[in-house]
Amino acid sequence: MVRASNNKKIIATFVLTLALSMSACTPIKQARDVDQSGFLGDYSMLQEGKDGEALKIYINPQYQQSCKGYDKVIIEPVTMWVRDKSDLADLSAADRQTLVNHLHGSLVNEIGKHYQVVSTPQPGTLRIKTAITEAEGSWVALDTVSSFVPQLLVMSKLKEIATGTGSFVGKASGEADITDAITGERIAAAADRIVGAKSVTGVTSKWDDVTRAFDFWAGRMAYRLVNCGAKPTE
Repeated sequence: MVRASNNKKIIATFVLTLALSMSACTPIKQARDVDQSGFLGDYSMLQEGKDGEALKIYINPQYQQSCKGYDKVIIEPVTMWVRDKSDLADLSAADRQTLVNHLHGSLVNEIGKHYQVVSTPQPGTLRIKTAITEAEGSWVALDTVSSFVPQLLVMSKLKEIATGTGSFVGKASGEADITDAITGERIAAAADRIVGAKSVTGVTSKWDDVTRAFDFWAGRMAYRLVNCGAKPTE
């Protein structure tokens, strides 16, 4: 596990999402394994992640040479794939919408710092597809997809949700697929799982573990894309 500064908000995966860096005092940590949901379709390219990476990961070996040719990104609506009768499946439609919107907002916020966010394929455009998933059992794709919501509005909505003494489900699994928007060639893919851990600061909301994971994945995905696939050095 790579150490990160404890006095900053953890920024995300996916990558999704593509690498991990957490402090020992942070109330989330990477799980030991993650199962396939079917969202990525072809998992044959993915390998076991190394320290500082998602649990399952693929980065196109040519990306280091081609990465500077990308300056735009299409961020597809986030979907939700979960085990039937799971905690996530039992959430209200409004709460599920809040979660997918939060991940979408984090992706737009972090990746938009480096790329122009567009809605149609153009030369030099990456396409990012992501899903909130779980790590066991059989899977169903829920009829929940994100709509674009400005990040500040997403955060405001989260504050309206009732808080509790414990975190939500204490785990978040996600998958991300990044392709060239014109050719469809896979640039990167990842599957990762983060679970709750004991925190010296406590839990302020039932969504803490999940939303921290989303923000963390988004930040890490942005970092690795703009740095041609390189892992953070911290």
